[in-house]
Amino acid sequence: MEIPVNFFTWILALTPILVILILMVGYKWSAAKAGPVSWFVALIVSIAVFKADFKLLAFSNAKGMVMAFYVLYIIWGALFIYHVVDEVGGIETIGATFMHMTRNRVFQLMMIGVAFVTFLQGVAGFGVPVAVGAPLLASLGFDPVIAVAVPLIGHSWSVTFGDMASSFASIQKATGLNGADLAPWAATFTGLAGLFGAFFAVHCFGGFKAIKQNWLGIFIIALSMSITQFLVALWEPTLATFIAGIVGMIVTAVIAKLPMYNTPEMQYAGEAATTAEAPVGKTVTAKMGFNLAFAAYYALIIIVAAVEFISPLSHFLKRLPTLVLKFDKYATGYNWVTQAGSSTSVALFGHPGALLIYAGIVGIIIYAAAGVWKGEHLGKVLNKVVKDGVNSSIATTSMVLMAFMMVESGMTFTLAKGVANTLGMIYPILTPLVGVLGAFMTGSNTNSNVMFGAFQTQVAKLLGVSTLIMAAAQTAGGSIGSMLAPAKVIVGTSTMGLTGREGEVIGKTLKYCVILALLLGILAWLMLFIFFRHIY
Repeated sequence: MEIPVNFFTWILALTPILVILILMVGYKWSAAKAGPVSWFVALIVSIAVFKADFKLLAFSNAKGMVMAFYVLYIIWGALFIYHVVDEVGGIETIGATFMHMTRNRVFQLMMIGVAFVTFLQGVAGFGVPVAVGAPLLASLGFDPVIAVAVPLIGHSWSVTFGDMASSFASIQKATGLNGADLAPWAATFTGLAGLFGAFFAVHCFGGFKAIKQNWLGIFIIALSMSITQFLVALWEPTLATFIAGIVGMIVTAVIAKLPMYNTPEMQYAGEAATTAEAPVGKTVTAKMGFNLAFAAYYALIIIVAAVEFISPLSHFLKRLPTLVLKFDKYATGYNWVTQAGSSTSVALFGHPGALLIYAGIVGIIIYAAAGVWKGEHLGKVLNKVVKDGVNSSIATTSMVLMAFMMVESGMTFTLAKGVANTLGMIYPILTPLVGVLGAFMTGSNTNSNVMFGAFQTQVAKLLGVSTLIMAAAQTAGGSIGSMLAPAKVIVGTSTMGLTGREGEVIGKTLKYCVILALLLGILAWLMLFIFFRHIY
């Protein structure tokens, strides 16, 4: 017996997601309040409509708990390193340094909210770009909600090839496609997303006025990053985002110094986008040298690079204790089968959260040696971490559990299948939106690819079109879906002290994500049915 895919089951499968959107965006509920409600709705629907039994619910929630721990490890690690740096005045110093680099606030935003966060995505991955980028923007006087939304938009294009191309590896595994064949298509879609995403990030801050005044510089920066990612992806996908971010920072630094942009009258291009809570003219002071202030983040970059590029160190960390659960095969009453397998693997000492903590500890040692870290600072830091982390943990856990129940009860498949059945040849336009859906629900492009990668290529075969292009559109959609993923939004709001205002951030990023997904979908349709219809 198969899951009945009809209007009734499709609407009910959509209900948990609608609950999140309505409560967080419509009623301004916090993620900590909306998350448990949506989890409960998913639980009821999975039992009453999709015939999930106790075993499925227990196993899917157990897997979800491990995945939630994986995410929370990063959140708490990010909070730790941020508060360590902030406690000694480092965040304010970093902000002052970037502010003095150029008087044009749009290029301050491009440096941190687009180029630097892309670099961080290349070396660290999930959550880190937002956790680091948002406080830096806030220290420059950007509105706190904008400070979270811009890095979410600015880094999202780079997720597929970020974190050593882990998401790109997942789409290969899910589809069975050759990486060398898939890379140029994926890099084309994500590169286009990067080009539009840079303009969207600036628009989020200063509207069309900011774009009009600075469009050429924005275009050159974004194009240089997109082209770099494309060329490197053809050679070595694991380095594509990493190198694109470095190129972006260099190009931004050069352009920001040009007389046509580094002028006083350009300073407040996006003044209308700020609030009294964080005025544009906010005074920030350098309390120490930039290198000392940035010491913990230098340590983070060095530690992450060492783990990624020094094989013996990576293998050593992987041999240390790892949290992973194994599960037997199980199914719903409709025989929607989840094969035997394992939960997400969490390397307790090699996880990104652990690397953040190591970097924070190294930062403490350096700050202590420099005489700016006092004994009482540690207690203050830990208190702030706990205060900021509790609500974030509730929100993240409930949403991840909801996502796992939806996937393993067949609700997620029902959503995608219903759209494909209804739209037929029009479906490729919505392919990136399916990728967005997966990322929104799980907080991960990697998981989105695992969930929908095989499905997308199956639809391509039924339509007689290219599986490579469909798979590329899927992973590009999952990549830009990062700007909506509640788990990543929570990382940003937690580090900014905005816990409870996640709905405002999603409200800022939602329109950009949907517009970009539809643009990529139109490109996919044109490629599949007009320009490359003979490629399979």
